[in-house]
Parts: sequence; structure tokens; C-alpha cells
Amino acid sequence: MKKIFLIILTLTCCVFANAKDKALRIAVIDMNKVFENYNKTKINEAKLKRQAEIYKSYADQQLATLKKLKEEYIKLRDASQNLAYNEAERENRRLNAMDKYRQITAKEKELTSYNREKQAQLRDEYEKLRSNILQDISNVVAAKCISEGYALVLDKSGRTLNNIPVVVYSAAQLDITDAVIKILNIGQNNTTTASQQKGTVSK
Repeated sequence: MKKIFLIILTLTCCVFANAKDKALRIAVIDMNKVFENYNKTKINEAKLKRQAEIYKSYADQQLATLKKLKEEYIKLRDASQNLAYNEAERENRRLNAMDKYRQITAKEKELTSYNREKQAQLRDEYEKLRSNILQDISNVVAAKCISEGYALVLDKSGRTLNNIPVVVYSAAQLDITDAVIKILNIGQNNTTTASQQKGTVSK
């Protein structure tokens, strides 16, 4: 922790040293708030939710099929042991039960593989969308810093390894959170939202 503090202190000193006689303009931003209130975040979350529901619907169908297979297997297994049938009939049902059991095993493997694959796809898609959103935010913040002369922007939603706020206090006039959200959402109207919500989804 001491090493981290020394590194931060050194970097801060460098910033001040490089500023020399110029007034150093510092801003703060709540990145969590910006991320959550960016319309593209809400659009992407809705898209991922719809895709997850499609995956779940397909998985539920396969579970229903698996349940039916198990019920059929139990009937065949019990019939293969029923002395009311002659030996040939019991043998026929035993063979059918074995075939049904193989179908159950194959369906279980298929379902497990499907769930694992789709969960991985959702995670990858989320990370990709999240990365794009963070890039959008970074671009807006960078442009604002250049146009308004900010030399340093601190994330006041961040916390240290000890769960202590990185920014303990900041004056309200230093906060650019709402301004960044406003810029990000320019052009994110209902038409754009509707078109993005029509993204391709698959089972």
C-alpha cells in the first residue's frame, strides 16, 4: 500500500512540476454514473438480456425433451423387469431402455455444452460492448480536457485496495460527470435506440 501511495505521489508531483507556472486545471468524474447513464449502455444491456432470454428459452425446451426421455426410459426399464411380459418382450423393452438411456446421455452432454458455450458468448459480447462504451467515454473526456484545458481528471467513483475512496473530497464545480453524460447522449434519440435494439439474436 505504501508503494502504491508513493507512486501516486510521484506521478502527482510530476504533473505539478510539468505545469510550472501555468494554473493546473483538475476535474473529477463519476465513471460509474457516466457508464450507467450512457444511453448506449442501456441499449446494449437490453440487447444482451434479450439474447440471454432466447438462450434460456432454447435450453428450457431441451430440458423438457430430456425430462420426457427420462420418463420414457423409466417406463421401459420397469417394463423390462415386469414378469407379466414374456422373456422376448422383456428383452425387447430392455434393449429399448438401453437405447433411450444413450439418448439421455447424449442430450445431457448437448445441453451442458450448449449452456457453457452460450454463457461464454454472452461474457465475450459483454466485454466487447463494455470496452466500446469505455472508449466512447474516454474520447469525450479527452476532447473536453483539450478544449477546456484540464490537465488531470480523477475518477471519484474509484476505490483503493483498502476500499477507500480515491478522491476523498472535490468541489462541485470540478465535477464534469453530467456534462460528459450530456455529450455522450447527443444523437442517442429514439430512432437510434430502436434501430440498435433490432440487433441480430440467435438461439
